[in-house]
Amino acid sequence: MRLTLMYFSPTRTTKKLVSAVGKVFFERLLCETRIADITPLAARMREYTFGEGDVLIFGAPVYGGRVPPLLLPFIEKLRGGGARAVALSVYGNRDYDDALAETRDLLEKAGFTVCAAAAFIGEHSYSEKVGQGRPDAEDLLAAATFGLAAFEKVSAGGKIGKKLRGEPPYKQYSPFMLAAKRMPAVDAQRCTHCGACVSVCPVCNIAADLSDLGRCIACAACVKLCPQGARSFTEPDVTGAKERLEKNCISRRTPEFFI
Repeated sequence: MRLTLMYFSPTRTTKKLVSAVGKVFFERLLCETRIADITPLAARMREYTFGEGDVLIFGAPVYGGRVPPLLLPFIEKLRGGGARAVALSVYGNRDYDDALAETRDLLEKAGFTVCAAAAFIGEHSYSEKVGQGRPDAEDLLAAATFGLAAFEKVSAGGKIGKKLRGEPPYKQYSPFMLAAKRMPAVDAQRCTHCGACVSVCPVCNIAADLSDLGRCIACAACVKLCPQGARSFTEPDVTGAKERLEKNCISRRTPEFFI
């Protein structure tokens, strides 16, 4: 048996939650464990093959109520081979809409048996006020609780018994989600040219001289992870979304489990 923890996590919130659920599995299985961080572009170009004895815990952030567009072809290329899987969606305190059901459906189409799924909350990529500091201690405790239930279900086998919210046809991606964006602005007074933004960009959009290569997905990795706080969004679609989120999505949402 092999356990794989796989996550796309530009701002590292999904990583925390997949790791928290995966820790429960590892402590009980004590088996070979593979960490598959598919945030870097190079990692998404590899092939991943699974077999009937394998367990996959897969997590991705919610982009506009869907699975991030750049992950669709990647998940379709996975070779599930009858492995059992747990699906996680992480959203920024607004809603996860069709994302969790879509993740399940994509994994099943790739040959996995999805035994459990959950929607968790992370701090929104565009605003520190929306889902501030999440996942927090309460979220990580919830992830451990879910992990226990998911482990029992995975051990027993079988698909999720509880109906997930969302089903085909999934909500359409907005034009903003599908189009290349202008990368976040750089504050020349703060920027030290340390290269952190270059290394964390999941689509290799930032050149060595920090110029924009035209494929930004507005994931906020370079904004959230800049040690100098030298980057910020100026694109109207992002700043407008931030205003709406801070007006309407401050109330704390809670995780949802499907076993």
